[in-house]
Amino acid sequence: MPLWWWPKPTAEWFRHKRVFSWGIFSHPFSALTASVQSDYSSGDEKLDVSPDNEDTRKRSRSLSSDNVVRTLRCLKMNPAVAFAYFQDTESIGFHHDFSTYSEIIHILSHSQKGKMLVSLFCEIISPTGSRGPEIMPLIYHLRENCATCHTFSFSCNCLIKAHTMCHDVSLTIEMFSHLLSLGYVPSTWACNFVLKFVAQSSDSEMVITVYDQMKCSQLTLDAHSLSIVTRSLCQGKKADKAFQVWVEMIEMGVKPDAHAYSSFIIYLCGCGKYDLANAVLQKGSREGFQIEAMAYNKVIDGLCKEMKLDEAEKVMKKKTEQGYAPDVHGHSYLIRSYCKAGDLEKAWVHIEAILSCGIGINCHIVSYLLQGFRQLGWTDEITAQFHKFKDSGLHLDGILYNIAIDAYCKFGEMNEAVKLLKEMMAKDLAPDKIHYTCLVNGYCLKGDIENARQVFEQMLNSNIKPDIVTYNILISGYSRSGLAMEVFDLLEHMIDQGVEPNSLTYGVVIDGFCRAGYLREAVSLFNAVKENGIDNIDVLYSAMVCGYLHSGKIDLAYRLFLSVARQGHFVDHFSCSKLISHLCRDGNVKDASTVFSMMLEKNDVPDLVSYTMLISAYCKSGDMDNARLWFHSLVEQGLSADVIVYTVLMNGYCRSGRLKEACELFSQMTSDVINPINPDVVAYTVLLDGQLKETLELRWQGITKESRSFLLRAKQKYILSSMKNLGIEPDVICYTVLIDGQCKAECLEEARELFDEMLQKGLTPDVYTYTALLDGYYSQGEIAKAEDLLQEMKDKGMKPDELIFSLLKQKTLRSQKVQLCL
Repeated sequence: MPLWWWPKPTAEWFRHKRVFSWGIFSHPFSALTASVQSDYSSGDEKLDVSPDNEDTRKRSRSLSSDNVVRTLRCLKMNPAVAFAYFQDTESIGFHHDFSTYSEIIHILSHSQKGKMLVSLFCEIISPTGSRGPEIMPLIYHLRENCATCHTFSFSCNCLIKAHTMCHDVSLTIEMFSHLLSLGYVPSTWACNFVLKFVAQSSDSEMVITVYDQMKCSQLTLDAHSLSIVTRSLCQGKKADKAFQVWVEMIEMGVKPDAHAYSSFIIYLCGCGKYDLANAVLQKGSREGFQIEAMAYNKVIDGLCKEMKLDEAEKVMKKKTEQGYAPDVHGHSYLIRSYCKAGDLEKAWVHIEAILSCGIGINCHIVSYLLQGFRQLGWTDEITAQFHKFKDSGLHLDGILYNIAIDAYCKFGEMNEAVKLLKEMMAKDLAPDKIHYTCLVNGYCLKGDIENARQVFEQMLNSNIKPDIVTYNILISGYSRSGLAMEVFDLLEHMIDQGVEPNSLTYGVVIDGFCRAGYLREAVSLFNAVKENGIDNIDVLYSAMVCGYLHSGKIDLAYRLFLSVARQGHFVDHFSCSKLISHLCRDGNVKDASTVFSMMLEKNDVPDLVSYTMLISAYCKSGDMDNARLWFHSLVEQGLSADVIVYTVLMNGYCRSGRLKEACELFSQMTSDVINPINPDVVAYTVLLDGQLKETLELRWQGITKESRSFLLRAKQKYILSSMKNLGIEPDVICYTVLIDGQCKAECLEEARELFDEMLQKGLTPDVYTYTALLDGYYSQGEIAKAEDLLQEMKDKGMKPDELIFSLLKQKTLRSQKVQLCL
């Protein structure tokens, strides 16, 4: 900087030293340089001061490095003037060498003139600079001649800062390493300066490299260092490494403060590491730090996203204990997740907590609540609450209107839905494609294709571009209505609008055609698309398998399934389950087993319902060995057997006359240590029926009537007692089995008692119950009672079935039969 830019302090100094008169300041600084030189030179080296520039230039050429060094040493007590002199001598053409640079660096370092030293270093190391010695020899020289280590460290700090201004990260790190090898011990400030520069200029890997170097050199780091490194790692999505560094630096003695804790928690949440963030939060809280409210809210938000609501509640409680006033953020996160989980009761607790603190709820919270109602299928509650909040004066946004419109559409109340859309537009809330798509879907669900088309056209006229979802919904409506030409026109329109039909689009069309009974059109489209090729063709195969099943073509569906599998493709889980269901109902257990096996080979485990259907089909065919094998497969695949599948298998054993296995299975079900299952009335009924059949197989030979009754009643009493202990009451079917058993044991009085007990409990006997008792009366020749019971059936509006008619015929009660038919 030219000296005449510093008029007062510089001039005052020279006046005090009497180097020259005040008037000299009217000359260029080159003349002043000569004056300084003349006063501190001797003999022939003295120069006369002259305002003549040419003369000054001639005299400046007589400057030597020794002269400049001696002058700088004389000025060392005034480093600012020394630096100005150094710069001015250069400006008049003097070329500084190693000695002059060493001297000025020495002066500025000892006087702690950081800005001047950084400026000087920048001139030396600048890539565009053409003069000056190499920097490292200067640093070596400085190290050897520094009075204190502090002076050397100060100059190194300035050199590092200059490097960050002139060079990139790699060269700066290289210089930092050189300085460390010279014994440079950077201060914590210098370490943080380097770390921050690297973090801002490079990736997290480079930050870790520098950090590791500092750690190996046993440099002193602080909480700010910790924040710089962990923030860089978290920004690089390396949260686990950041946590490792956090633990490591604390073990090294670094003591993070409340801000460091809060920042690190927020960084971890930004990486989705909510459990780690919670652990750090709990640690900081135990250490007595006042963690920032934002950090608490971030952890609550993250835990809620992962549906760890108990943990989120604990963090909320801890936040309250720290003295923070309730805010809308933490509560809204919990409300959102409770609504998502369908726990509206707990969601409402937090809504009331917000209201009780005088914090008004916003449209976002209301949308969470309404979406919770929608998830539970409480469509009427959606519309009721929507109007309640609207009447309260709450600002409603487009999302809330969309939820309410969608609810009315699912109700089929399209007039109300359209009314809300118009109301929304009147409030300057512009409908988007989601609002229009809801209306299109509502009309399609009602089969009102004309209005669906009109809404679609209104959407286009409003310059709102439909997406693939909108097109798929309208195409589905067209195809279910059998509008084949309209479907193909809409597909062409999609392509013209730049929306490419995907496999789901064609799958929707195929499904719609098949549901509407247009199988031929569905097959034609399927073959055409398959021939042309399409991504995710498995979706198309799945749709066609379901289409065949909708049309009752089970064999074609199975053949397509096998063909697809041979080609290396596979239909989806839903289609496989549907195919298994139809094959089992058709009694084709072999093919159903094949589908099952192929699913398992693809690691696509069938669900419990499919397993139950297959086991039931084997039981009905009497193949109990295969039924049991598939039951074992169910358990091996990690599925939990329920009371239904146990009952199906028990019933199979009973029907096959293997009551012992049925009883063992019942015992296994109820006494399982890991997952005990309580039997229901159906399971007990199956067991009762099985025991009845086994007892009847004894044919009662040599057993008196009283003994038969006692034996049967004992078995029934044991089972009924077990039912009572579990709070299970017999139903109509159970009573029918009990009555049938007593009748077959020729215990008609007990059978009638059970019949009357059933009536006293408010149960209505069905035709099977009457048939069982009629059969008993008939077997014992109680014709009068049978006729009374038939009349009772007639009075209750029941028509006897074919079994009763055959009984009447066998017992020559034809006259009663004719009367009943009249």
